[in-house]
Amino acid sequence: MPGRYFFVFLLLFSAKLHAQDITGLWKGRLYNDSTKMYYKYEIGISEEKGKLSGFSHTWFILNDTQYFGIKEVKIKRKDGKIIVEDDKLISNNYPVAPAKHIRQLNVLTLTVEDSIMKLTGPFATNRTKEWAPLTGHIELQRKNDFWNSSLVPHLAELKLENKLIFVKQEKEKQQFLAKVELRKKEELESLAFNQKKIEAVYAPNPAEEMETNEKVLSIEKNTGKKELIEKQTTTTKEIAQLKAKKIKNNTEKIQPVLPEENKEIALSETTKQEPSAIGQNPSAQIKKKETKPLTAPATQAAAQLKERALEIQQTVSFTSDSLRLSLYDNGEVDGDTVTVVMNGQIFIAKAGLSTTAINKTIYIPKEQDTLQLVMYAETLGHIPPNTGLLVIRDGKEMYEVRFSGDLKKNAAIIFKREKK
Repeated sequence: MPGRYFFVFLLLFSAKLHAQDITGLWKGRLYNDSTKMYYKYEIGISEEKGKLSGFSHTWFILNDTQYFGIKEVKIKRKDGKIIVEDDKLISNNYPVAPAKHIRQLNVLTLTVEDSIMKLTGPFATNRTKEWAPLTGHIELQRKNDFWNSSLVPHLAELKLENKLIFVKQEKEKQQFLAKVELRKKEELESLAFNQKKIEAVYAPNPAEEMETNEKVLSIEKNTGKKELIEKQTTTTKEIAQLKAKKIKNNTEKIQPVLPEENKEIALSETTKQEPSAIGQNPSAQIKKKETKPLTAPATQAAAQLKERALEIQQTVSFTSDSLRLSLYDNGEVDGDTVTVVMNGQIFIAKAGLSTTAINKTIYIPKEQDTLQLVMYAETLGHIPPNTGLLVIRDGKEMYEVRFSGDLKKNAAIIFKREKK
């Protein structure tokens, strides 16, 4: 009997995994048996009307240059497996043209461990007349923060991100929330403006109140009766009406602002009435106005650092006394420029991001346990926002941090020393 229950449990569990939603970003690595190397690998899976589709992204660094390839892939479920097959290569910056007619096939198994969803399994390429098949293994985890990836920013720059339904839905959600927030802000501003207008109209005037009180005292003194007070005093409503009339009359009396050329005419008429300095002193000479050429002031690096919001995008632990930092563009090279600020001091000024690394080494005193690195967007390039990849080498360990910023928000990365 216990064996029967266990068998039923396995059937139910496998059925649950088979029905599991697998849409989203899957991020991890690919191991190539031939090169004995790991490559960064991502898959974005979308589903519409029961049909699965998606994109894959592979990237690696060779001689301080980042190389990538983006493919459109076909995805299906078969015999409890997730089959991912190359369809076509849509973007790459490989140093040599990739071989034609070669397709990669992934046979992946879905597992859930401690609420973490994983896709793992072998991959292989087809054999051609010129090339033997490649084999290897793939390990992926589903990630919620899909903007902090290589694939999605690249697709955004290619205007293909909406083909992933989870990206499209998130963008629509953020746009809706932004509209709601803007509507609330406008309503609050309107209420505050109307409240100020009401307060301005009904605000008591001390001079008018004093005049009214004097009239009341005069009537009481001369007649000794208080019943005339109501007839002689002005009500709050009447005062408000009088104020409104005064505001209107004053508005009519305000002279319109003259245009610049009319101001010059008016000034010339007034100067005619004044005695000429040249007439009184023949030796006086008319000084010509000096015209200075207008030049745009040279902007400093990170000129509006304090005015922008700060968003901490990742915290990285380190153990060494020095870290080697390599800075790249995170997508299509489109002219992004950044300034890197470390602990409030400019570390890299106005650097243009590309697939070639900008390398810097920082040395950390032993008594210092925390560093803050701020990425300040100087320009957004042709395709906003400003996105970049920071590769950190801490001894033998290597980490990647993808950051995104714009002209209103800076990206911050916190480094914390790991205690031994």
